Amino acid sequence: MSLSIGIFTTNSVDKLHPRIEMQLEVLEQAGYQVEIIRSTERREGFLSELVNLFSLKYFKWGFIRRNKKNLEKFDVVHLYDLQLLPLAKHAKKKGKRVVYETLDDNVHLNFHAVAKKLLFIKLFKTLILKRMAKYERSSAKMYCDKVIVNSANLMDNFDSSELIFYASHLESINNGVYNPTMPTAFIYIGKLTAAKGAKEYSELVDKYKIPMLFLGKAFDQDARTLADRSDVNHLGNFNSKELKAEMSELIEKFNLIGLSVIKPENKSYLLQEANKDIDYLSMGLPFIGNDRPPTFQKLKDGAGVLVSDSTGILRLINNEEGFYDYCSNNCNKIYRTYSQEAFRHALLQTYSGLTKI
Repeated sequence: MSLSIGIFTTNSVDKLHPRIEMQLEVLEQAGYQVEIIRSTERREGFLSELVNLFSLKYFKWGFIRRNKKNLEKFDVVHLYDLQLLPLAKHAKKKGKRVVYETLDDNVHLNFHAVAKKLLFIKLFKTLILKRMAKYERSSAKMYCDKVIVNSANLMDNFDSSELIFYASHLESINNGVYNPTMPTAFIYIGKLTAAKGAKEYSELVDKYKIPMLFLGKAFDQDARTLADRSDVNHLGNFNSKELKAEMSELIEKFNLIGLSVIKPENKSYLLQEANKDIDYLSMGLPFIGNDRPPTFQKLKDGAGVLVSDSTGILRLINNEEGFYDYCSNNCNKIYRTYSQEAFRHALLQTYSGLTKI
């Protein structure tokens, strides 16, 4: 009989995370029985939110409390991110096999978010980060049979982990070659904030006088200001199926140049792989980025240019000496490391290891 798997997540309130969608498809095709247990509300009740605040929002205690009973239904409990890690102890006590998967350096990312609202906790930054990092490492070692990370930097946070890169659901869309009869446009996919380049993108539109397409959600005032510009087409926030359909149309109308400027405001933003980079690679879209290490490495490998490189950006926009096509071809080559096939193989290998535990 196949293993039953419960994937527990609080990061899929509005729509199922594309990575979880892909995991669901891969695991079900392999014969596993999979159920997704996710939040229905972004915020929990007042008392739960108060308790969460006392733990500096590192954990979702209401979700954890409500879902202890759901652990019984599954052979494998697959927990997404630090906010649900306390469930691992309860699952292990019930004799379940436990997979812990983290998509960010949440020890640093969460502290950064909370410190914006509770300024005084910056005084205790070193203590809090050290304590939470120790909790994550020790809990993963003690209660989890497998740890999955999506970025190489996260492997340092655990005694043992499996690296499974994000794979893009857009990989079947083929950019082809630069078409001089079509207009060129910048494109941004995903959540947009000042920290993710909203001001820089506005400056690019001003400087190079080409439109920008925005597929995602504006999360702060800088992002909303950009989205409201007449030369920025905010097309909306899409689920994976809708996004694939939209991109298939846009790629037939424009020579697209991706945008990926993530400011290294915290350790996670500095070192983490960006899903949007991989989405651009999967479609063969050259992109403009900054010098944070994972993005910069892709640019050095020929996927695009730095946001500070005016000459390079103009060469992309106009395909001077075939530069756009050169970068597009490099994107396709680089993406092989992140492909859906690589994702499928790594995930099934991880789960096959669970059957031997």
